[in-house]
Amino acid sequence: MSNPWNPGSFAQFPWTAFAALLGAIGGVAGSAAVLIVSDGIAITEWTFQPTVYLSIISTITNIMVRYALARGLTTAWWARALKANTKISDLHQLWKTGNSVLAALTIGGNFNFVTLASVIVAISPINGPLLQRASRVAIVYVQSGLTLSIALAPRVPTGYTGIIEGRGYTPSFFMQDFTPVVNSFYDRLAIQIKNTSCIGTCSMTVVGAGFAVNCSSYETNFNLTIYAPPNTTYNSNQSLVSEGVDLFQSTINWSPYDPGNLHTAVQFKPDATCNISRLIVRNCTLRPATVQYNAVIDGNQSTISLLANSTIYDDAIQSLYNIQESYQSGDNSTLGGFYLALANRFNSWANVKWAGAIGYYLLTSGVTANQFIDSNSTASSAHLENFCNISFGDPTDSLLANARELMFRTAIAAANSSDIQSMPAIQVASVALYQSHYLYLALASGFTLLSIILVIPTFSGYWNLGRKVSMSPIEIAKAFNAPISRQADSNAEAEQLIKGLGEIDVRYGVVSTGTEIDDSERPKQGVLYTETDISRRRLEIAPSQLVTKPEKRYVYAG
Repeated sequence: MSNPWNPGSFAQFPWTAFAALLGAIGGVAGSAAVLIVSDGIAITEWTFQPTVYLSIISTITNIMVRYALARGLTTAWWARALKANTKISDLHQLWKTGNSVLAALTIGGNFNFVTLASVIVAISPINGPLLQRASRVAIVYVQSGLTLSIALAPRVPTGYTGIIEGRGYTPSFFMQDFTPVVNSFYDRLAIQIKNTSCIGTCSMTVVGAGFAVNCSSYETNFNLTIYAPPNTTYNSNQSLVSEGVDLFQSTINWSPYDPGNLHTAVQFKPDATCNISRLIVRNCTLRPATVQYNAVIDGNQSTISLLANSTIYDDAIQSLYNIQESYQSGDNSTLGGFYLALANRFNSWANVKWAGAIGYYLLTSGVTANQFIDSNSTASSAHLENFCNISFGDPTDSLLANARELMFRTAIAAANSSDIQSMPAIQVASVALYQSHYLYLALASGFTLLSIILVIPTFSGYWNLGRKVSMSPIEIAKAFNAPISRQADSNAEAEQLIKGLGEIDVRYGVVSTGTEIDDSERPKQGVLYTETDISRRRLEIAPSQLVTKPEKRYVYAG
């Protein structure tokens, strides 16, 4: 009588189960909080990835939902047992579907809310993979302002580039410090730069040695056909036969008598015609100056370059300076090395001549002529005599761009510690951020909340119970009035039953009832049976001293 039957909504309220359900709801909120907080945050600011926290939260959430379901199934089993007209098969099906998804799915017409709850809770761990997809890493570009320090020489150091040799006082060699600059220019290598503090791409204006350019142009007409009329004989006095015409010419010039300037001269035939043709002539003077360059630093590669699509005309001139040098053989030159580097690479010509019977023929020198030849005009020149149709593009911008790039490379290579300048820059950096996808959060949360909603009805009727119940086999045995537990309180909880019965030494096996067996109860033919065994025997859990081990092929009583 120490355990009175005590039903009631408050007395038997399943506090731990509903606390678990509240914890599961908190897990849903926690998952949402992790995704909201991490959305748009750099991965470097998180010690562990958000997916780690989401995995932990989803695991704990599923454990709590599963615990609540276990408590709900226990409540549903005992509440059903309290009802009238309950069959043992009903209790078995309730237990079976609550503990086996396969049984729940194959129960057929007996499907109920307990079965549904078991199925949904069984598949609710899908919220884990869904939450893993809810947070991903995305690469975005972020723009910010910063101040950078970089060294550029504002002028080309005196005698920095070339060595003058011979009676003509022409540059013959590069200076030792200028040689790697020229080699990297020839090889189109990126310009390396150190300690800029730039990450990503930084755009800025820098001041350094450059060129001020001044160009002029004119054009003239000539007629190739007057030098080679049809059916005429070879005439050695005709200039086209003896000398030909330069249809293309690109030249870099420098003179020791004008050491402070470089000159470019180009000549090209722009039209694919043989009769009246134009020759365009353009001459530019490059004067040393201190200019503002629009430059770009690649912080990932530690390189610097001129802004793409910018030209020498975009460089703002801060000041001009004069180079006045006189030379003897072996003297150093400030701009002579520039002339040598550019002329060796870009001086070129293309000359057409009339050769009588074989018609026109074309001679070229240097790569620039072939670079600017009009491929359409050459394609139409099916025969050598049609080479007068050939045409060329204007190489002026290319020559100026290369002279500008070489000067920019020189300004960086020639800089020293006193040439460091600070300038504002715009930095565009690629940053790895966590990006949240809330559709997956909604799906994962939906499965969890649905599980919680379906678990709650399993506690229906808990207020009719008079004690805390469990599915302990000891408590179930006591409810069925098993002989070994009859001495215990019939309203005792499982823990109380264990305290009273826990020390009994039991065993599952054969127990003899001591009653006689008549012939009708003997086993069928073919089943082993000892004639000396005249007592009824059955299998049960009983005190160990009353139990013997079951023997193979024996038939035991009910």
